[in-house]
Amino acid sequence: MKFVSIIVALLAWSGLGGAAFAACQGSSILYQDSFDRLQPTWGTETDSLKVVNSQLEIRPPADTYYWSANSANLYDDIDMCVTMTTITEVDPLESKAGLVFWYTDANNFYVFELAPNGKASVWRRQRGKWLAQVEWREAGIANQGNGAINELQVTTIGSHATFYVNGQKFEELEGSPPDNGQQIGVFAASPPTGVAAFGFDNLTVTKP
Repeated sequence: MKFVSIIVALLAWSGLGGAAFAACQGSSILYQDSFDRLQPTWGTETDSLKVVNSQLEIRPPADTYYWSANSANLYDDIDMCVTMTTITEVDPLESKAGLVFWYTDANNFYVFELAPNGKASVWRRQRGKWLAQVEWREAGIANQGNGAINELQVTTIGSHATFYVNGQKFEELEGSPPDNGQQIGVFAASPPTGVAAFGFDNLTVTKP
């Protein structure tokens, strides 16, 4: 089974194509994390958040969502990328993970989400309530299922945000960035039927 899992992961990785690695290559790096260890700016290690094999793993309890905002910096315009692995999908419709941006506090931020079924969406959390900004739909060349590896990219310039999966544009929108700079972060959600797990690696934030 281990050998099969490795093959699946390699096939998913090769499916990213050259375009994915062209993202977030700006000359001015604002933040970078290869997750060799859990940096204290991500918070304290828990059962839901820890570094395993040079990946930041998020495993929310069943029927819950979990996010972690990084407190290293406040940013204005950014180009942010991360390599995300679906470790355990449980339910390809209800499991999801992605990138947090325009983060002000726990009740006010945006998140770009990708599900193991290859669909993506964008949500805003405002005053503690979730508001759909881009409804769930196919994300083009997204890799699917357990072991799938995808690169997510969020570019924010002023109030404009653009979203990419594996180097291919998914959508763009006008939003409401924080007045005094944004934090960034990662997000994951588990379905009612079990604990999903997602890994994040090579997080990079550059000037767009």
